[in-house]
Amino acid sequence: MIAAQMQQQAVMMAEAMYSNAQQQTFSIREIDKARAEILSFYLNYTPNALDLKTEARAAIDEALIKGMGCLWTELYQPEGLGITMVGTFYDTVDNLLIDPDAETLRDAQWVARRCIHPIWQVEKEYQLPPNTLRGNMESLNRYAENMSDDDADYNRKTGHSNDLLVYWKIFSKMGIGGRLAGVPKPLRDSLEVFGNFCYIVICDELPYPLNLPPQTTETPGAPIEQAIQWPTPFWADGTWPFTPIAFHWVPRSPWPMGHLKPAMGELKFLDWVYSFIASKIRISCRDFLAVQKSASAELKELILSGKDYTLIEIEKQHGNTIGDVVQFLQHPQFNGSIWDVVQAVERNFAQRTGLSELMYGQTSHQYRSAAEAETKRSQLNIRPDDMASLVEESMTEVARKEALAARWHLKSSDVIPVMGPIGAQLWQQLVESSDPAEVLYQLEYRIEAGSARKPNKDRDAANIQQAMQILFQPFYNYGMQTGDLGPVNKLIYDWSRSIDMEPEGYQLSA
Repeated sequence: MIAAQMQQQAVMMAEAMYSNAQQQTFSIREIDKARAEILSFYLNYTPNALDLKTEARAAIDEALIKGMGCLWTELYQPEGLGITMVGTFYDTVDNLLIDPDAETLRDAQWVARRCIHPIWQVEKEYQLPPNTLRGNMESLNRYAENMSDDDADYNRKTGHSNDLLVYWKIFSKMGIGGRLAGVPKPLRDSLEVFGNFCYIVICDELPYPLNLPPQTTETPGAPIEQAIQWPTPFWADGTWPFTPIAFHWVPRSPWPMGHLKPAMGELKFLDWVYSFIASKIRISCRDFLAVQKSASAELKELILSGKDYTLIEIEKQHGNTIGDVVQFLQHPQFNGSIWDVVQAVERNFAQRTGLSELMYGQTSHQYRSAAEAETKRSQLNIRPDDMASLVEESMTEVARKEALAARWHLKSSDVIPVMGPIGAQLWQQLVESSDPAEVLYQLEYRIEAGSARKPNKDRDAANIQQAMQILFQPFYNYGMQTGDLGPVNKLIYDWSRSIDMEPEGYQLSA
């Protein structure tokens, strides 16, 4: 009897714990949903406000040409608004350095970004006294000003014409440098206290990092650890401050391959052969006249610059016909087989790059059936669909980084212009005061498949037309029987919009 009572109590206790866990889980899910809505509103606003489309297009173009395009997620402060925003901006891959010992970007221990800015801007950003820095690059404006200066050459040699500073931002996952080979043990031990993830800004003109000026290192209790931390801890997600866009990753290399690289041999040959053909045509199109040396100067003048119906008198000692006096010399015929070679190389180039005739809307023969056209269309889209998926995955990564940066940096006062007072209050409660790990790992940031492409109106119209043929009659019968005209009116609305017509005049009323 006692055992049965204890068993019943244990069951009741388990049920209570389970019910309590269910309520807690429900509460956590509701909070996560609210937090996701707040972040989604902000993350959907910034791409239009900061023109992410243009930045991404530049990175995609560079990825096609050079192999990789870079989008850097960082803070942006609009002039005069007094707020901070989080955005993603393009920078050329030429300014990126990756740990040369890494076989993948994930395994890299450090990356560096080359920056070029005016001296005054760098001094202002890193709170350095004016005239602390000395430029190491001359801007185009400065170069134009020096064109009229008699001392321009002297100023360039002494560095006084340089008004730009080249410096490097280094993001490290291996400390601040104490783990490099050859570092003395005392220095290694003193640098070890700063941990794994460090950030330093260096230039050739200073013996110390820009983000660690002497007043910081010499002041007791100065927040040195804070000064050398990554501006945003993207390392918590195992990534870097930039998002790469690439279409052809190379095994055991952090640098991807350009889309045109497999066809560089054909491209170089085509460049050379067209130059050769143009030069050959220029030479072979020249006209030569052969005239007897004994011909008079008057005859030669008439041949070279005479008008139409010019009468030319031939002396008997020159010959019996005009051909005995003057004759055109013809070049040998151009070898037409070179065009066969050009066409073969162009065909090979198109196959390597995917730029077939169908990509240009052309076809060498008429399709015999709709099935054949559909098969070719589906095969044609394999490579573009894969490349579009890679771009969407990169944009998903951008969204994750912007969410983390927004949680890390933005206050409620920064989002008031975007979300209003109520939205800013919710931001403070759900985002600003939350654990960054909740924003990073408990929420999913995903670009919906196909959302990066513009809608195909012809395809949508064909789909809704097929849906009308199949669904209209059942929906109509359902509406007449139940009085619920919502489904049939929604179908009519979608059909009308697909063909750019107003649906009001076609929808049914009860």
